[in-house]
Amino acid sequence: MDYEFLGFGLVIAASLMVGAAIASSRGNPFPPKLILLGVVLRIVGSVARYDMMRAFYGGISDASRYYGVGLALAHRLWDLDLSVLSFAYWFGGPDRWWGTPFMEKLSGLVLTFLGPTIRGEFLVFSMLAFFGLYWVALVVYRLRPGRGAVHFATWIFLWPSLWFWPGSVGKEAVSVFTIGLVTYGFAGRYGRIRWLPYLGGMALAFALRPHVAAVLALATAGAHWLQSWKRPSPRRLLEAAVAGGLALFVLAGMSRELGIDQPDLEGVEEYINQQSDFTLRGGSNLGNTPSGLAGIPQALVNIWARPFPWEAHNLMNLFASAEIMLLWWLAWRHRHGLKVLLKGWWKQRLLAFGVLLIFGYSVIIGLTFGNLGIIARQRTPMFPFVFLVLTGGGADLLRRRILPAARRQIPPASPGTPHQSSRPAAQRLPPQETTNSSGSGIWG
Repeated sequence: MDYEFLGFGLVIAASLMVGAAIASSRGNPFPPKLILLGVVLRIVGSVARYDMMRAFYGGISDASRYYGVGLALAHRLWDLDLSVLSFAYWFGGPDRWWGTPFMEKLSGLVLTFLGPTIRGEFLVFSMLAFFGLYWVALVVYRLRPGRGAVHFATWIFLWPSLWFWPGSVGKEAVSVFTIGLVTYGFAGRYGRIRWLPYLGGMALAFALRPHVAAVLALATAGAHWLQSWKRPSPRRLLEAAVAGGLALFVLAGMSRELGIDQPDLEGVEEYINQQSDFTLRGGSNLGNTPSGLAGIPQALVNIWARPFPWEAHNLMNLFASAEIMLLWWLAWRHRHGLKVLLKGWWKQRLLAFGVLLIFGYSVIIGLTFGNLGIIARQRTPMFPFVFLVLTGGGADLLRRRILPAARRQIPPASPGTPHQSSRPAAQRLPPQETTNSSGSGIWG
């Protein structure tokens, strides 16, 4: 049997075993069938992406390039050429080391252990994206245990774009993994950042796309700044200062790597305008891209409202248009929760991070890309936070902070009222609302 299919079969078996291990673990709060279905959809998504690459692009794509260059690197490692593991090989030299070159080397490391199977590598990267989504879902569940968090996990595990677009060897899969890792580290434990996963995710994000790392760093600093003025403490202020310093460090690195002469608004705008010209090609190009501060509203419309139904000239655009309409239907259906969230998103640490990340990422992508097909892929990493906003999950996070305080303000019963339990009010609340009832801890 050809190793292409044998290796793919081995990766399928390993993926199902990993999914079963997660589903049956004591720390997993989600239904085992949901986890296993999520893994099965990753297998389906990887097959669909590979077939699309062959059917529509004749096998020529970024994924095939990553596989080809990565396989050459894997052969060098199989021949015990350890120079490919040196710092100079990964980060040295006069040419750019991040972005596509980094993805090629990452592909090589995967193939070193996997063997020469492109279908198997597609599935490995698809599973990386699944791990990123699982971390985000786990964070939400720990903040708000109950059916709402399971409902949120169901949306992000089963949403078509989240098992289709990250289903290949590419930056979308690694971006979803990276953002999940950063979110897990940022949420931390008892309101304190888990620095190892957070910094590891930030480093991977920078190696993949420095501008995305900058948005993540700014979202972290902004969320900390918003939270530092609420019950300020030395620890809060110190973490806010560290987050601000990290954001400046990442911004300086981004400017250096992107070749922005002046790391100010004008320099960034000039770079974005240059990059946007490269995407104004193909049948799905928008004809132009917005620019400057005045173009931010149009950039947000391009990301979260297009393609319009009359712009769907092929099957992929048709699916993307239906997806956007469904998102807006969700926003209407959960409009009351959305109203609650809009009135207080900055009061909850994860929400502040997520909303700032959605806005910053959408502006960068909306100003940079002028092709509807590219936009449909590029917005994928933001879907977990979009669902947190649109499906009522964000409002639940805010209500969890409000309800216990409101119940403590209920006046004691008068002598004529029915007898109530003598237990403290916090003990009579449902389990999901008594966790962390002290008012501090994981809520930041």
